[in-house]
Amino acid sequence: MNNMNKFPALFLALCVSGGTMAQDAHLSQYETAPNTLNPALTGMFENADFRMTSNVRSQWNSLSSSFLTTGFAYDIALQNRFGAGLYMTNFNQAGIVNTFQIGTSGAYNVSGKSAHHTLSVGVHMGLIYKKVNDQQLLWDSQYNDGYFDSDLPSGEILQRGSRFMPDLSAGVAYRGTNSRKRVNPFGNFALFHVTTPDESILRTTKSDLPIRYSVNAGARVEFNEGMYLVPMGLYMLQGKDQMINAGLLAEVNIMGTPYSAVAGCSYRVNDAVIAQVGLKHNNAAFRFSYDINVSPLKTYTRKNGAFEFSILYYGTHSGRQRRATSSAF
Repeated sequence: MNNMNKFPALFLALCVSGGTMAQDAHLSQYETAPNTLNPALTGMFENADFRMTSNVRSQWNSLSSSFLTTGFAYDIALQNRFGAGLYMTNFNQAGIVNTFQIGTSGAYNVSGKSAHHTLSVGVHMGLIYKKVNDQQLLWDSQYNDGYFDSDLPSGEILQRGSRFMPDLSAGVAYRGTNSRKRVNPFGNFALFHVTTPDESILRTTKSDLPIRYSVNAGARVEFNEGMYLVPMGLYMLQGKDQMINAGLLAEVNIMGTPYSAVAGCSYRVNDAVIAQVGLKHNNAAFRFSYDINVSPLKTYTRKNGAFEFSILYYGTHSGRQRRATSSAF
């Protein structure tokens, strides 16, 4: 591997994991992972017993090593009042820093068995495992004649390169579910890492992981029979870093068949324009998106953005298929 090609990947990873160590991974298709978007959304769906979601995001593939985010979640609905689930996410930053999260989530519908809306509260309880691969790091002592030579001795010894952290998050969510209304609004608020665990991998100085605040809102609008528009937005704040994502999705039934086409566009402020397409079939949904990078990092990424793919499935334990009326998009 050419060391000069490796340097941008190292630079980006260290920027994300060093100077802004507190930043969590994010998804462009955040609403396709409701269990990790807000713990209060765990099990909050109708006409199905369980829900499974899977997400893969690969960004900056023009570098020698890409940044890869993967996630999986499974949650169940119990008596229209309770939800319980499991989630796993992994954020690999160019093979240099890796953050793995695993945990359980639970939610309670405080509005009861209302046919028109749900108002729920929920919590995540889990572990975060963060690791630095020091074999991928380059040091100033390895800079030779205008380029980095990884074969030169660095003279650096990392005593520890990993850390486990307990993690706790909480949230509240509202969803309109009245099928007789053309407009059903939704909104949720969550706090992640409420215990602010110490994430210092090298243990040289204490570094508390800041709370991440998340606000998501929008509406599912029935524009015509079999046609829906979903305007929505997401705001997140963690330490000094913030993210604003606003966009619109459209869903159109394909000529009375079990299939529906999905398309949309959104803008993540000062970062990317996101184009999305997808297909729904009965209780399964598939979506692909591409981030068009408009941030200053496009100089290092050769203007290449991120590819993202998601799968969402509603099912029943009996195997008897039922039409899921609550949808992530």
